[in-house]
Amino acid sequence: MNKETKNKGLRVIPLSGAETVGLNSYVVEYDDDIFVIDYGVTFPAGESYGVDYLLPPLEWLKQNKKRIKAIIVTHAHLDHIGGIPFVIDELGYPPVYGSPFSVEYLKEKLVEAKKDKHTKLFVTGKDDVLTFGNIKVSFFHVTHSIPQAYGVCIETPEGRVVYTGDYKLDPHPINEQPTEMHKIEELGRKGVLVALADSTNAFEPGKSKSESEILENLMDIIKKAKGRTIIATFSSLVTRLGGVIEAAKKLNKKVLVTGRSLESNIKIATKIGYIHPQNGVLVSRKDLDKIPDNQLIILTTGSQGEPMASLTRIANNKHSFLSIKKTDTVIMSSSIIPNNVLEVQKLMDAIARRGARIVNSKLMNVHVSGHPNQEDMITMAKALNAKYYIPVHGFTSFASQHRLVLSEAGIPESSIFVPVEGGVFSFKDGIMVQEKKLEVEEVKVIEKTMLPTNEPLIADRKAMASDGVCAVTVVERKGQKPQFTVNLKGFAQADVTQEVMNSLKQRLSNNITSMKDDKAVKKSVYAVLGVYFHKKLGRYPVLAVDVVREG
Repeated sequence: MNKETKNKGLRVIPLSGAETVGLNSYVVEYDDDIFVIDYGVTFPAGESYGVDYLLPPLEWLKQNKKRIKAIIVTHAHLDHIGGIPFVIDELGYPPVYGSPFSVEYLKEKLVEAKKDKHTKLFVTGKDDVLTFGNIKVSFFHVTHSIPQAYGVCIETPEGRVVYTGDYKLDPHPINEQPTEMHKIEELGRKGVLVALADSTNAFEPGKSKSESEILENLMDIIKKAKGRTIIATFSSLVTRLGGVIEAAKKLNKKVLVTGRSLESNIKIATKIGYIHPQNGVLVSRKDLDKIPDNQLIILTTGSQGEPMASLTRIANNKHSFLSIKKTDTVIMSSSIIPNNVLEVQKLMDAIARRGARIVNSKLMNVHVSGHPNQEDMITMAKALNAKYYIPVHGFTSFASQHRLVLSEAGIPESSIFVPVEGGVFSFKDGIMVQEKKLEVEEVKVIEKTMLPTNEPLIADRKAMASDGVCAVTVVERKGQKPQFTVNLKGFAQADVTQEVMNSLKQRLSNNITSMKDDKAVKKSVYAVLGVYFHKKLGRYPVLAVDVVREG
């Protein structure tokens, strides 16, 4: 276990987000001060054994919580901000800083978690500078797929640490200005010691496409649609949501929004002035009978085939007031997360069975990433002109490819370090040294409860899933030998299971002939089970023993 550390000098620690997609959290530590940049949440991949969410490692932060000066939020995507409501109390409610949209979004999540009353939220503009003793924190606007995303510069006496956050170099973004390259270039001229940079699209050549191009394609599809246009996308793609609403204005069409997260994000974006829906553009359920199908756009969640999302319920006739029509055009305006390929296919099949037209990114450019491609990564790195680079965001292969891209562009490979989660980069007199990594473990959440680090629940569920459970009841009746009942579930097919249970009963009867003490009896039973299952069969079912005394 990591104990509280008292550092002198500058350390940069990618707590999480360096070996996985999502789950971003990074620490900048100078002397006794700690700054946490982002604290996200993600969903478990593959078989989760009931785990609903994963959070970045927490133990080291808890042990050092008195030294946390601030949590700095770069933008409002869940993989950067979603873990804060789970842990803000565990960290002693340090102040949280972010853009107007990020703060409004986080405020709603804190209300849901009932932690809003004690959390100190501060809105920071992109030109604001925060001062914490001899440390200054400044921001630069970056274009992403959500409003008011920031990159962050933490200026310490040892040097400047810059974190790009999620960004793209879109010359024609929707509803906002392009990434502030002039600020980034100015930081590069002043001198950047180390830059942590987005690696998400490290395998994508060229430049990332503009959101404006996607909107033009969407508008063309909407114009030609014979009936309703249903657009499914991530609720967090607020730039696209705003673009569709603007397109509806131009095309004199109406927009119906279905999905709680979509409605919430549009409400926040409208509140801060990012989206400007005119009266009558956004309509509700009660207005539907008055609107011809070819004048209606439906914005919905469910582009990943999530079972409870609006589009899935619409496609399966389980939505409260919407269903698919043959004249509908359904646009899947998002990339498919690899783990969701099968669910998305099931969804498209359900839509196709009802005769609607499906448009996805394989047919037309109806989605573009909010992250930089290779040429953009090179542009960013050269603008920052850092002494050291740490590629973050994504799997190790992403960071390694990012290093290759930069080195082939002329940046010395010796200055680019592929991190591990919990890795510690220490700086003294401008020289980087990699220290021993922290012991880190992601936090598992079931419903709204964070599991303790050593909680055996998930390990037990894994064991039950692979080898089942064996329950033994030992019954003692006065004047008789102990009797054994053995139940084995989820272990093997019926005939093998019966054979194992019979063998176990015989072994227990031969080895345990008296019952002086319940604790000793249980210990003896576990020993017999352990030898039989582990050494003889090489299997590890969950074991449960109960002792019953009668008479």
